[in-house]
Amino acid sequence: MPYLALLGGLYLIVTGIIGKGKAFRSKIGTPLSEKEVKTVKLTYIIVGVILLVVAVISGMELFFGN
Repeated sequence: MPYLALLGGLYLIVTGIIGKGKAFRSKIGTPLSEKEVKTVKLTYIIVGVILLVVAVISGMELFFGN
């Protein structure tokens, strides 16, 4: 679990910083507006940070026990 959360968190943060991918296009394939792009970037980064926190907590429980 900590490894998956770590990989997922890093992926989301990198994708949020770069700003490329399917999440940055509308359903019909056109680019999003600047406001929508900022919202998607912020959401990706926030979720990535949350997953990194989950990875740290899960890793601590895995390696150090309860």
